[in-house]
Amino acid sequence: MKLPLFWTMLLAFVLVIVLGMAGTFTAFGLAVTIADREEAFEPMHEGRDTAREAFGATLADYYVARGGSWAGLDERVAALERPTMLGFSRMVVVDAQGRVVASVANLPTGMQLPPEQIARGEPVRVEGIRVGTLLFVDGRLAGAERESGPPPFFWRMARGVLAGLLGFGAVLFGLAVLFAGRISRPIRGLTVAAQSLAAGRLDVQVPGASVREIDELARSFNRMARSLEDADRQRRQMTADIAHELRTPLAVIKGRLEGMQDGIYAATPEQIERLLNESALLERLIDDLRLLALAEAGQLPLYFEPTDLAALLERAAATFADQAARQHVALQVEAQPALPEAQVDPQRMAQVLANLVGNALRYTPAGGTICLRARSQGTQALVVEVADSGQGIEPEHLPHVFERFYRADRARVRMGGGAGLGLAISRQIIVAHGGEITVQSTPGKGTAFVLRLPTCQEGRR
Repeated sequence: MKLPLFWTMLLAFVLVIVLGMAGTFTAFGLAVTIADREEAFEPMHEGRDTAREAFGATLADYYVARGGSWAGLDERVAALERPTMLGFSRMVVVDAQGRVVASVANLPTGMQLPPEQIARGEPVRVEGIRVGTLLFVDGRLAGAERESGPPPFFWRMARGVLAGLLGFGAVLFGLAVLFAGRISRPIRGLTVAAQSLAAGRLDVQVPGASVREIDELARSFNRMARSLEDADRQRRQMTADIAHELRTPLAVIKGRLEGMQDGIYAATPEQIERLLNESALLERLIDDLRLLALAEAGQLPLYFEPTDLAALLERAAATFADQAARQHVALQVEAQPALPEAQVDPQRMAQVLANLVGNALRYTPAGGTICLRARSQGTQALVVEVADSGQGIEPEHLPHVFERFYRADRARVRMGGGAGLGLAISRQIIVAHGGEITVQSTPGKGTAFVLRLPTCQEGRR
């Protein structure tokens, strides 16, 4: 059977408290035992014997001063009543016949004490004649036979120590319950939240805790839950977007084929070409999705080699030269002289440039300009920029341009045949190269995509 954390911690605290109290009391007991040894008590016995003899001499002087009488001694002895280690609070004085003449032990004056008890007392002598006896009813100082074991004050101390330990233990137990609850309660909440998360409730959050480590764990759990919720939302959105993108070309192909089957359309080369175009669009979408999935999983194969970025930009410009000329858009290449080589996969970089230049042509009106630039940034990085003088991107759309299927102008992108995957694929390819891609845009003035890539020397590290 596995105990909950609260009871495990509480039992651990209680065990520490009990062991601490037992150790303290055992140490006290050992001290008493050592002190009870005869050699340990010897100084105390000597002090008591000295005090007894001195007090006996004082009593003898009193007897002589009173003319051989103990009259008035009871009042004088009562003034000595106080609790001391010498036992004066139990002192008794008897005369030569064994009758009590003074006592602070609540013995009545005139009481006859047994001879055997008087024999254990300290004789009070005047000129060698025994005129009385000094004794203590507990036998500590006057008795010839000393009692074994620790004196009574040790037992009083032991009871006091035990009472203090029990009270202190109760306080510690209360603190143990408090701290065990403060530690176990947040963890119990995390457990419940994790179970809810496993059951599909991705919006679950847990409050912070007063213990720093548990509070950090709670914050990490909340971030994980939010990430899972965002990922699930993106997955559902991506699924809907994929279904939408696939449905359009499929609907066109199916409609055309059904029209041919029903005799509405003839199987002319023009109709077949339309079907092939839709099939190519469908194939491209599937290929893009597969490529994006490989890139996001870090499994996109890359073949790095030293590459001349200026030549790469020239080839990209040549690829789109005819389209740019038809749209009356100027396509320019500006490369820094003696540019260092980049350590990249030239095929994948050509794909990125094609996506960026294609987007720029799609949004740049006639008479506009698209410029492909390359320059070095220190000795460790190269910068490639694809800038256009098109309509630009509104600020609210800029944070989303690299998301899958995101389209700032859905109608125009649909007419251009884009599915909203090009920039997402481009970003993943650049990240796989150890670089980064950013976008800068001013509505009505144009957009610039900036790529930062490692140089050939940096890429070898």
